[in-house]
Amino acid sequence: MTSYEHFDLTVDEVGIAWLTIDVKGRSANVLSHAVMAELFSIVDGLAAAPPQGLVFQSGKPRGFILGADINEFASFETRAAVESHIAEVLDRFRKIEELPCPTVILIDGICVGGGLELALAFDRIVAIDDSVCQVGFPEINLGLLPGYGGSARAFERMGPEAALQLVLHGRPLKARAALAAGAIDHLVAIRSELSAAAREAIAGNIARATPTPAEDFATTIEAERAKLTARTSQRNMPAPFAILDHFSVSNIRKNNLLENETKLFSKLMMTPASAGLRRTFQLNDAVKKGARGESGITRIHVIGAGTMGGDIAAVAAMSGFAVTLQDLDPAAIDGAVARARTLYERRLKDPQRVEDVLSRLVADAEGTGLHDADLVIEAVAERLEVKQAVFAAAEAAMKPDAIMATNTSAIPLQEIGSVLADPGRLIGMHFFNPVPVLPLVEIVYTDASRQDFVSRAMFACGAMKKQPIRCKSAPGFLVNRALLPYMFRAIEAMLDGADPDRLDQALVVFGMPMGPIELCDQVGLDVCLDAGRVIGMSDKAATALSDLIEAGNLGRKTGSGFYKWDDKKAIRPRGDFATEELDDIAVDLLAPLVAECRAAVAEGVVDSRDMADAACIFGIGFPAFRGGPLFWDESRSS
Repeated sequence: MTSYEHFDLTVDEVGIAWLTIDVKGRSANVLSHAVMAELFSIVDGLAAAPPQGLVFQSGKPRGFILGADINEFASFETRAAVESHIAEVLDRFRKIEELPCPTVILIDGICVGGGLELALAFDRIVAIDDSVCQVGFPEINLGLLPGYGGSARAFERMGPEAALQLVLHGRPLKARAALAAGAIDHLVAIRSELSAAAREAIAGNIARATPTPAEDFATTIEAERAKLTARTSQRNMPAPFAILDHFSVSNIRKNNLLENETKLFSKLMMTPASAGLRRTFQLNDAVKKGARGESGITRIHVIGAGTMGGDIAAVAAMSGFAVTLQDLDPAAIDGAVARARTLYERRLKDPQRVEDVLSRLVADAEGTGLHDADLVIEAVAERLEVKQAVFAAAEAAMKPDAIMATNTSAIPLQEIGSVLADPGRLIGMHFFNPVPVLPLVEIVYTDASRQDFVSRAMFACGAMKKQPIRCKSAPGFLVNRALLPYMFRAIEAMLDGADPDRLDQALVVFGMPMGPIELCDQVGLDVCLDAGRVIGMSDKAATALSDLIEAGNLGRKTGSGFYKWDDKKAIRPRGDFATEELDDIAVDLLAPLVAECRAAVAEGVVDSRDMADAACIFGIGFPAFRGGPLFWDESRSS
């Protein structure tokens, strides 16, 4: 019998072939080129000498198939190369479909992308009724659609409505929802029951799901198109618009979808949006890998119960840490705990879980938690003398091996640590507001900082499901160093006569969550001025900010800044301007952001170009489909 590196093929006493995937050297099954080559050989052999039945399963202890190896996508340089590869895959999936024996696939974990496309080629799909079992098509998050026949086979099995939702939105379905939608045919309670269910399916005792017809599919398509147009453009994000067109083809049938899918996939693969999104996926994976490890931290003490400190404490408690929260004002602590309850009720749903998490968040006005804490996070006013006083007092009360972390957004750590007996204990953990939403945390260090403390802080952030990036202490670190000059460039352009609405609209069209003038108001003009004094700004911008602040116009929080505000929305015309003009404005305003990122890499403030781009995507909201400011700038210049 042929020996395989990534598969095991055995035939039992009744002639059923059991094909087990267990990709060598990987913790999860991924359909790399090497794995697919072996699968092609196996399928060709089964087609030439069909067994009495075929059962496909995973040999991994967790997960099923996570799809194709995204890192190999870059090897396809032309549409023709993409289509040639797809043709080979479609040929083997068709051979599985056409085997003259019953075929069953057993899903016992995450089955997405190419893994689900493979599953859809089998006669019956059996899975475990467990939350770890999910199926879906995440390709839209890479600026693509399924490429191995997934849209066509999902349409055939599930019907047009369910197939469209799975392809267009990229959200996986848990086992029971997948069963109801027709993506799965049968569920078993536990993993050990899968083999018996496979034999039942081979015997013809498990029925195939029936596709659900759409009542008014054209209306569904147009409703999805309207929602899509309201939040993005076809120029920026071509894939979702292309998917709607794909499912809108006249006389929608499986073969039509199969043929069109290959052409569409190869076209989308070559778009800048897909290149940017695939890079963002890789950056996300790299940042998460840097956050995996044992921190040795179980107790966290937070000093400062304002918005930032209270939310840091709330997220830490929700992530399993025992948290004490200190503030000079007991009312501030009460307010923070009340906000935490609201967050937990929204995120956790289950009242008992809410109470369990709240029990880990302890009000500590006297600061007794300092004595036992493994990590102390300071989140008080952004003034050097205040932070120095807090740390000088805390150092005397803390365990000698406990980490001291400041949430400063711009103050150099060397200045804060100058009052400490051991400055090596001090690092920065710069969270971004709102803490429960924004994933980035800048982990800041100095030449004196203990590197094991830096690593442990990274791992603690990973436990909080945050994305930490190392930054050497320098004014503004990375994010504010890059972001503020961009905002100040916009202020200066406005003071020179540019229409602020035009400036903001240019960056919204570019893909930023909001324009720079509106962002100044959102952050707070007083905050912008304070940070600008640390990292540097022009006299013109400083004067404009000072004048507005003196008049009591601080931005959104006072209802007026550069714009008037209606609660959470800036009152601006949001005019319709020429695209070329807006493109030129975006390039001009982003120039200082790009320059500062490049300088930060050259100076070693961040570890790499990748980390600079990642910080801007996860901390600033730089459009994921552009792959980061340095990637975007280099791509447009090439």
